[in-house]
Amino acid sequence: MNDKKIIFMGSPKIASDYLEVLIKNNFVISAVFSQPPKKKSRGMKIIESEVHQLADKNNIEVFCPNTFDKNTIQIIKNLNPDLIIVMAYGKILPKEILDIPSFGCINIHVSLLPRWRGAAPIEHSLMNGDKRTGISIIKIIEKLDAGPIINQKKVDIEHDDNKNSLSEKLTKVGIKLLVKTISLIFDKNISYSNQDDNYATYANKISSEDRKIDFNKPVNEVLNLIRAHSPKPGAWFTIQNERIKIIKARKSNSNGNPSTIINYSFDIGCNDGSIEPLILQREGKNIITKDDFLRGYSFKINEIINA
Repeated sequence: MNDKKIIFMGSPKIASDYLEVLIKNNFVISAVFSQPPKKKSRGMKIIESEVHQLADKNNIEVFCPNTFDKNTIQIIKNLNPDLIIVMAYGKILPKEILDIPSFGCINIHVSLLPRWRGAAPIEHSLMNGDKRTGISIIKIIEKLDAGPIINQKKVDIEHDDNKNSLSEKLTKVGIKLLVKTISLIFDKNISYSNQDDNYATYANKISSEDRKIDFNKPVNEVLNLIRAHSPKPGAWFTIQNERIKIIKARKSNSNGNPSTIINYSFDIGCNDGSIEPLILQREGKNIITKDDFLRGYSFKINEIINA
């Protein structure tokens, strides 16, 4: 089985964890495709993706095409892969590529498809207060995240899970499921389960404005938004012309008007109650506890947020 050639396509940290487990299990990774290096950080240095960096460390050839032009498609044909694995790559594969591998192309998706097809399934599952999510490994077809399911595993979402903790849970389950699924694929011991499009929901890409906290909404919706983007990039609000992120919060027993500072404990009113921020981050500053935040911050009771 381990003589089969695999092309891995992915970019961020979550995808590098899957590539790493393939390397550790001695699968033959003939090449890696990743997003082109980008300028990042304050120094605007050109930095390769986490998948790119891991491939370099393991002497795996890396390709970073901007598009799947004829030249790129020919490169993939020349590599003659038995299987292409896609995990958070950020590009949609055209039919010309889907038809190349003898065992097809598979995608690892961090939701229980058909729920939360699209770019941000972890965030949307938390924002919507889902009680469970999971890993779906599907055959890739031309329609986004709509291919038949090869394997699937459920993961419970706890009330205190945030984006980071849920991502870690999903990865632990997903890397094991991937290794098991590859073996089944190469042994030709798989069965497909078609998705029911009637139950499909979509996890659209999230903008900075989508992460702005609306305190006119119910407490649970506000808390779900905060944990869906914690610790990075963070849900935020504005006060005194400054953007402040709430990294962690809990329900408070205080009463007051929505979108106002209720008391000197910095509780904030919502539509049906209030929240107590526990961990915050001011613009350009480090993440700190509420106590440390309040030592260096002046505010007034009944001060309006997002004014």
